[in-house]
Amino acid sequence: MSTAEFCWCVSGRIEQGELVTDFCEAIKIKSGQELAALAHQGIWKCIPSTDSTGDVTGVSLVEKLATFVPSYCVGRVTQASKRGDTVLVKLSPTCKITFRSTYKLAVAGLYKLSFEYRDRGLHIVAAQRVDIAELPAEIEIQPPAAVTKTAPSIEESWQQKLEPLIYAQFPNFRPIHQRINNGVLEWEGLVENRKIRIQGTVGSAALLIHEFSQPQVQLEDSQLDLLRVTPLGAARSIGASCFRVEIGNYEIVLDAGTRPKGSQPLPAFEHLKNPNLILITHAHSDHIGALPVLHSLFPACPMICTPGTREIAQVMLSDCLKVQQRNEDFQPLFDETELRETLFRLETQPIGVEFEPLPGLKVKFINAGHIVGAACIYLQYGNRTILYTGDYNVANSRTTEGLQLHDLPTADVLITEATYGASIHPNRKQQETELVQAVLEIVKSGGNVLIPAFALGRAQEIILALKTSAKFSQTNIPIYIDGLVRAITDVFSEHLNFLPKAVQNLATIGRTPPFIDGVRVIPITDPQQRPLALAKPSVIIASSGMLTGGASVYYAQTLLERENAAIFISGYTDEESPGRLLQEMQTGETVTIDEKDYTVKAQIRKFNLSAHTDRVGIGQVIAKVAPRHLILVHGSFSALNDLARTDLQKHYIIHIPRVGESVEYGVMPTFISEATQIELNKPKVIELEIVSEHDGAWIRVPKDVVDSDPRWQALSTVGNIRAEQFLIDFDASTTPIFST
Repeated sequence: MSTAEFCWCVSGRIEQGELVTDFCEAIKIKSGQELAALAHQGIWKCIPSTDSTGDVTGVSLVEKLATFVPSYCVGRVTQASKRGDTVLVKLSPTCKITFRSTYKLAVAGLYKLSFEYRDRGLHIVAAQRVDIAELPAEIEIQPPAAVTKTAPSIEESWQQKLEPLIYAQFPNFRPIHQRINNGVLEWEGLVENRKIRIQGTVGSAALLIHEFSQPQVQLEDSQLDLLRVTPLGAARSIGASCFRVEIGNYEIVLDAGTRPKGSQPLPAFEHLKNPNLILITHAHSDHIGALPVLHSLFPACPMICTPGTREIAQVMLSDCLKVQQRNEDFQPLFDETELRETLFRLETQPIGVEFEPLPGLKVKFINAGHIVGAACIYLQYGNRTILYTGDYNVANSRTTEGLQLHDLPTADVLITEATYGASIHPNRKQQETELVQAVLEIVKSGGNVLIPAFALGRAQEIILALKTSAKFSQTNIPIYIDGLVRAITDVFSEHLNFLPKAVQNLATIGRTPPFIDGVRVIPITDPQQRPLALAKPSVIIASSGMLTGGASVYYAQTLLERENAAIFISGYTDEESPGRLLQEMQTGETVTIDEKDYTVKAQIRKFNLSAHTDRVGIGQVIAKVAPRHLILVHGSFSALNDLARTDLQKHYIIHIPRVGESVEYGVMPTFISEATQIELNKPKVIELEIVSEHDGAWIRVPKDVVDSDPRWQALSTVGNIRAEQFLIDFDASTTPIFST
């Protein structure tokens, strides 16, 4: 293939046979690796290999360039996917590339394409039909069939207007990522190895520019051993997750969530002094809902999350603002300007790649398996390490891969959620099977099923469970989605690359959208459409999952008094929520929703489809991290205490702190007895040397044990010891290892 017809530039470094981009995505090098001798870091002109989904699976290096050149190609479209989200473009008799595209390109049409690399694929950002007279001489073509040129959208038109302004201000700008969402256009890229984000809006020539740079921190005497954790929320409860971590000289905030109800929705931000960094685990509102407030308090403090979390955060935080604006009892926590500024400055780092946001501070996001984008956070500075799990699940689900225990490092301190610290989940696959069967029984009898669900994660899991069920597929029962569920599902549909391959294959191999298809899964876009969802047998998936508000309340009020209807609760509910009260009621009892009483006639059932791990999974994570200090949070006080009373107390210093109560590495809680402190501080096993076996065994206790471990006195008094293991070296002395 003539490289004059194809130009793709990638800025990055070559490591162990891979091209690692400036955004830490590794691509296998298939040929041209000898160019690495020129320089390991640089701008590389490449030819990609792609699979049928548009993922770049490898590259061939062509040459090293001095400056960045925008990516383009000229080629003929030979195939378009049924969904229209990918096109196969023939560039030469031996080279075909699959691009991801929102353009409607005609098969057999010849185009000049501008594209960019993001989310492991080549995305077309501009397409121009090429006439025969304009083609390079070396391209042999047949006259293409007549095609209709698709007019650019308003956003695409403004993109073409704004890009010259960007390059006028930054001539050396190298775009890495571009997104268009609800009239907002955004570019991320590099200017002389400085990462910047540029944002524009439709109808305005003004550009917002933010440079991501490591903050300059004035460090005093380095405190390499200091590690202190202070919960600002989610202590002995669920809601407003937020933790102040002092590690070395730094003050770091982990999560910034809100409480769903009550007069104190915010974490105890008054305990913060001047944080150096804010890290977010995932986009559920109880972990991110207060981020705009925190950003307004400390506008210079960097905020970092995963790419998946940032994409979802826009929808979740916008919904939080709408809910607050409708609440006449309280003032909104933040306004639209503060929300927009927060999202614009929210940085991203990929999962699984270590980065250094502050001098000497190493951070790593680890896949948490909870929802799309969710991550555990690992911090290391000086001599101290800490792991904060956020919310996690060790089991795979339909939209996420479970937390892998081998990904977890050991750490001095572990902060773990314990939502289900007192219980063990039933088999998830069996729960899904029972849910599908229960749904079929109701709809086949002519009724409607409401499944109140968390909009983020749970709702999409249920959609996939129904759509992929062989039994349910044999029916023509529609699935309606309403409320925040609809908006979040749109994000999932637009970012399939964040989801497991099995979901992506539904679109490529199955030739059908995994979620909303307009035929089987139908979005309710206006409240006036809701009666249509109830007019005939159907399944309705709507938020909120606890029936505390949102579209699910409307449907519940309608279906509760129908004998052929059902409401199936799909996961966790607060103790005082209508969802919890409802699932504990019998037919004929009365429930109050929105200050109105309803007689329960519909079938009510609970299915456990939790995205949180259970007691067993929590124990596995604790054992793998092997912390000295174990901090239990994000659970009811009874669940936290039940977990703490297990054998864990024999191996770890366990804390269940209140809001504002600090836990410091090396400092014992006052309620732990002196004997227990000794057991926890001293080694469980020591080596004792047998010096004589005349009239019994005479052993020598090491001097450091005699000086520092009072347990040896009990040994000398009793004289009984238990052998755990013998290590025998026949070339030296026999050294048994004994338990003290």
